[in-house]
Amino acid sequence: MSFNCFICGKRISFGERCQNHSSLIKGLISFGIYEESKLKEKIIFAKNEGYREVFFDLGKKIGEKIKDLDFKGYFLTYVPLHRKKYFQRGFNQAEVLALGIKNVLGLEIFPYIEKIRETKDQSELSLEERKNNLKDAFRVTKKPPEKLILVDDIKTSGTTLKEVSKELKKEGTKEIIALTILR
Repeated sequence: MSFNCFICGKRISFGERCQNHSSLIKGLISFGIYEESKLKEKIIFAKNEGYREVFFDLGKKIGEKIKDLDFKGYFLTYVPLHRKKYFQRGFNQAEVLALGIKNVLGLEIFPYIEKIRETKDQSELSLEERKNNLKDAFRVTKKPPEKLILVDDIKTSGTTLKEVSKELKKEGTKEIIALTILR
């Protein structure tokens, strides 16, 4: 596990901000580097083949790894899927991951974020295309807590986490920590 600057990836102490960057997101907790991890194929396979329980179990393992960190006052939330994608897949891997973490940490989940616009799959786009693909794609439907842990399975460009964070900050969230399996 590492706690890194969301922008440059520099390792920082939990709860601190990178001295070189200010960001919508205070920091990133992750458990491996996407390109170097053997887990990447397993995550993609589980997501595409409907193995929901894989994400719940990973969430519990993540919860065990981070349970000694101070999350007082934090709620969990997750990157939503568009309803069409949700019904195709049958589950949202980020939501199930958050449920596994909740199972260990006992934090409440804030489920009031929607993906309101169907978009292209980020993994199929260039870095430049990713930046524009998710603009105005998310909406927060209820006043969010001040402190949130925003869960997703993988951070590559960071665009998805940034776009969701923009909406949360607009609606009143003060502090966001991103949490992913891989970065």
